[in-house]
Amino acid sequence: MILPLSALFAAGHALFRARGFALEEIDSGGRRVLLYDRRGSGAAPPVVLLHGLGGSAASFALLATRLASVSRRVLVLDLPGHGRNRLRRGEEAASLLEQAQALASVLSQIREPAVLIGNSLGGALCLHAAAVAPERVRAVVGLSPAGAPLLDADRESVRDAFRGDLRAALEIPGRLYRRPPRLARLFARDLARHFAAAPVQRLLAQAGQQALTPEDLARIEQPVLILWGESDGILPASSVEWFRTHLRNGTVEILPECGHLPQMEQRALVLARLRRFLAELA
Repeated sequence: MILPLSALFAAGHALFRARGFALEEIDSGGRRVLLYDRRGSGAAPPVVLLHGLGGSAASFALLATRLASVSRRVLVLDLPGHGRNRLRRGEEAASLLEQAQALASVLSQIREPAVLIGNSLGGALCLHAAAVAPERVRAVVGLSPAGAPLLDADRESVRDAFRGDLRAALEIPGRLYRRPPRLARLFARDLARHFAAAPVQRLLAQAGQQALTPEDLARIEQPVLILWGESDGILPASSVEWFRTHLRNGTVEILPECGHLPQMEQRALVLARLRRFLAELA
C-alpha cells in the first residue's frame, strides 16, 4: 500500500478547522503564506508555530490545539512550497531569505510581540527573527533547531538525508524519530518525490551556508528555550553545546527517547514544558 503525503496534510487541515482555526492567506513579496489562526483563552502572548524543511503545519496540529488554552492567540504556518501551500504554476522555489521574509510578514500583522516556536529550519528562522526584529518577538522556543554552524561532514549528512530517492525516504524515519511510526514506510515513495522537489532541494542547497553566528545569538535578549531530542539523527549533537555557549538568555534541555521532531514524538513533554515557559512570560 502506498499513501500520499497530501493525506497527512489534509488530516492536519481538518483537525485545525474542527478546532476553530481559521485559514488565511498572506502575501509576502509575491510569495503566499498559509496561516491557521485561532484566538485563545489564556493569558500568555500569541504563539507562532513554524515547521522545518519539507515539513508542514500539520506536524503541529495536535500541539497547537492544546496551546489555545494557554495563549491569547495561536498561529501555525505553511511556508511557501510546503504542506498545503504548493507553489503556483511557473513559480520558482523560495530561497532561505524568502522563507525568513515569510515569517516576518506574518509577524508584522500581529499587534504585539509573539512567542515563536520552531522545529529544525523553523527554529533557525525563529532565532533569526528574534535577532533582527526584537520588537516583534517576545521569546523563542527551538525544537531541535537548525542554525548552528555545520562541519562539512555534518552538512553532507543533512543533504544525504533529504536527497530525494526511495532509499533515503525509507531510511529517514529512523533519523527523524527515536521510534518511527509503523505507518512511515507507507509514505516512503511519496516522501521521496516530496524531498526531490524544488522547494526542498533549493533550501537544502543552502544548508550551512547561512548559519547563525555567535553575534546573531548575542543580539537575542529575549528568553530562549531549546528542547533537543537526545536521539536526533538529522542535526549533530555539537549544536547543543554551540547554543549553550552563545545564547545570552537561553536554556537548553535534552528530551529523552526523542528524535528530531519533539512536537510529534514527545508531544506531552513538550506541551508541559511550553505551558511552564508561557506561564512565566504571562
